[in-house]
Amino acid sequence: MGIMVGFLFLSKGRKIMKNSILTMLCLIWCPLPCAAADISISAAKLLPDSPTSISLSSKVVTYASANYFYIEEDKRNMGIKVEKTAHGLTVGMRADVTGTMKTNTNRERAILASIAAHNGDGTVAPVGMNNPALGGANWNVSGTGGQKGTSSSIGLNNIGLLIKTWGKYHWIDDTTFEINDGAGLNIKCTVPSGTFLSSSWQYVAVTGISSLYLFNSSIYPPNLLVRDIQVVSPVEAVSIPGTPSGNASPVTNISETYSTTGSTCSQGHPIVEYSFNWGDGNSSPWSTSTSASHSWSAAGTKTITVTARCQVHPAVSATSAGLQVNVRDIEMISIPAGSFLMGTPDSYTASHNPDEHPQHSLYLSAYSIGKYEVTRGQYQAFMTATSRAAPEYWDDVQDWGTGAFTQTESHPVVGVTYYDAEAFCTWAGGHLPTEAQWERAARWTGSYPNVYPWGDAWGDEMCNNFRDTNSAGGGYAKYQTAPVGSYSSYPSPSGCQDMAGNVWEWCQDWYKSYPDSGNPFDYTGIYRVLRGGSWGNYDNVTRCAYRYLDDPDTDWRDNGFRLARPAP
Repeated sequence: MGIMVGFLFLSKGRKIMKNSILTMLCLIWCPLPCAAADISISAAKLLPDSPTSISLSSKVVTYASANYFYIEEDKRNMGIKVEKTAHGLTVGMRADVTGTMKTNTNRERAILASIAAHNGDGTVAPVGMNNPALGGANWNVSGTGGQKGTSSSIGLNNIGLLIKTWGKYHWIDDTTFEINDGAGLNIKCTVPSGTFLSSSWQYVAVTGISSLYLFNSSIYPPNLLVRDIQVVSPVEAVSIPGTPSGNASPVTNISETYSTTGSTCSQGHPIVEYSFNWGDGNSSPWSTSTSASHSWSAAGTKTITVTARCQVHPAVSATSAGLQVNVRDIEMISIPAGSFLMGTPDSYTASHNPDEHPQHSLYLSAYSIGKYEVTRGQYQAFMTATSRAAPEYWDDVQDWGTGAFTQTESHPVVGVTYYDAEAFCTWAGGHLPTEAQWERAARWTGSYPNVYPWGDAWGDEMCNNFRDTNSAGGGYAKYQTAPVGSYSSYPSPSGCQDMAGNVWEWCQDWYKSYPDSGNPFDYTGIYRVLRGGSWGNYDNVTRCAYRYLDDPDTDWRDNGFRLARPAP
């Protein structure tokens, strides 16, 4: 493409005609259409319909339909329609537009875009306007340039601007209504297909794009392309959503799902959104779903409420009554990284088993382990959240040989298989402890391993076992569990409770011999390990080094577990 430029020197005082200014300043020869530099919307509207390409940048999108959208200047002085299929833009985006100018059959100036690209985000507020001012008079009309106004309109031209008006509502059909603000002029308002319109509305405030349409061969009345309808009368309201339902005894750091019954909008807007306030300073994002999930980071009493709002008019909302929940913690003990002695030395004189040998040094990374065995209350939260069936011996009242007793939510859960225990731990964000993790937490003092969690000497009253009848130690009859922590005076060196007696605790290991054992064996794939003894044992079997095995499908009444988690 060639370009020839000539300079014209003017005599002092020589009058230059307006239409010749550009020619006299710079003569440009260009055989092909050229793209103009970035211009304003008002400059674009001044140009005639032409194949010459123009560019506008960073204009706010104020209206978006499938095959066109509107853009507007930040200072709200001018807006224009952009025709482009599959543009991918929505209200509130900024757009870079390249295209050519045209005038459609409704006399509205528009850009036939070849490019419409997203360029950041922005917003402009609508201009308030009464009905007679909609459309406005002609603006700089010259040939196809400028912008014609609506017939018999007054004031400044506002075709293409985002405006807000109001008036008495009159339903026409599923996509059309009229409003009259008392000035004697009915304004046609059109909405996208699928927008809810009610014939019962009386007064409305409407936000949309000022446009015009051809009524007959010579009359061009205003036409408002509606973006939002605010029902003024009858008063719009959202029905109160139902009180949230869900687990009233959740556990910290475990996700729970809560639900509400749906709300409706009195003016028939079909989309209602919901947000759950969790009572701990957090709320769920607005969503059309009537359910949401949350996990609490701290124990305590919380009140959950849910607010419903009209999606079209977010200020129209209602809040439910509250559901009070008692958030409980699975209290964890932090175990630092380090080495410890695992197993029983050959020199140990009391009764012991070959599978406890040899005693060996083992290094463990830092981890945490439950201070208590997992309780029925905690397991109930798991069943509620996952719809898992109750384990064996779940009924509150049990009789295992010494008369009936009642299991409370503070009693350890029993009758769980290895797979039940593993599933709970995964749900709770952890895992079953390994044998080594269990034994390290149960007996290691930092310099040597205790025989029992509390020391090397046995006492019937120090844990829930077959012989415990001492009320000072709890006095629970044999053949029944005790609430966790009932023997708080006899913790392990790490601070864990009930690591001797009460219930056997599943570990994640398969039962096999220790490294360098003189009697090697391996029951991998057959038996899992349990530790700690139970209410049905005493003395030797409740030693921290004692190893027990069982089929992972076993669901006996003295089998339970505790949770472990990796270090944060």
